[in-house]
Amino acid sequence: MSLLRDRVGRHPVAAFFALAYAISWLGFLPSALGVDEVFGGLNLLVAQFGPAIAGGVVLGYTGGSVRAWIGRIGRWRVPVRWWIATLATPVVLFGLTDVGFALLGYDPVLARLPDPLTTYLPTLVGLSLLAGLGEEPGWRGFALPRLQSRYGPIGATLLLGVVWAVWHLPVFFVDPRSSHGITDPVVLGGLVLLTAVGIVGYAFFYTWIYNHTGSVLLMMVLHGGFNTATVHLVPFSDELVFGPTYTTLLSVQVGVLLAGVVAIVALTGGRLGYAPDAEGADA
Repeated sequence: MSLLRDRVGRHPVAAFFALAYAISWLGFLPSALGVDEVFGGLNLLVAQFGPAIAGGVVLGYTGGSVRAWIGRIGRWRVPVRWWIATLATPVVLFGLTDVGFALLGYDPVLARLPDPLTTYLPTLVGLSLLAGLGEEPGWRGFALPRLQSRYGPIGATLLLGVVWAVWHLPVFFVDPRSSHGITDPVVLGGLVLLTAVGIVGYAFFYTWIYNHTGSVLLMMVLHGGFNTATVHLVPFSDELVFGPTYTTLLSVQVGVLLAGVVAIVALTGGRLGYAPDAEGADA
């Protein structure tokens, strides 16, 4: 036991990644095998909260401050401009994606856009409390600060982004909607790759806002915002969204994301707001 504690203490982030994968992928497994009715969906809830559970377990096991960790989860007192950035970033990125897709000749269906109060906001709150709370205390609340201290903001974001992207792979076996009706294995492989690149791109926006606020709560809201935008801010017909055309839409989205990443990296001089001596302080 002492040997295990020593190894976890020397490699806490690696231990966190391993435990997050173990919890989540085991949670996804019954659904992938088609036997999830035995668990009544509880296995998927466990899978969703794998990163948060892993972060808390490793932190407690290594003697870290669980109180400080929980405090960042509830940190809401940040400059208003960062609340605006958190809420606006998904809307702006998906809006630019929609414009790009429309410029390619695909007609948007504006009637599909949600009502801000009765549709968009409730979905945002719900997904922030589910996907956001299930993941962000782990990814950004636990792993990101430790990775940045060793690899810097760019290296840490890339590494965390890749791990985060691969963590999502079982979703393609659990949620039939993830394939968007694509059956060609080559096209489907391209879809998976584009999705992974997009997730890595998203990670830069999380790092940028987290480094200026130190707030896991904002990370939860940002996570909920991106998931909500995926559901409600793609105003195109099902024939376009669920079929081979979706790879074109996703390519446009990844292009917009990468352009945004280049912009914030350039504007922050590659620091993404990182201040080693004042983690999470506004700068």
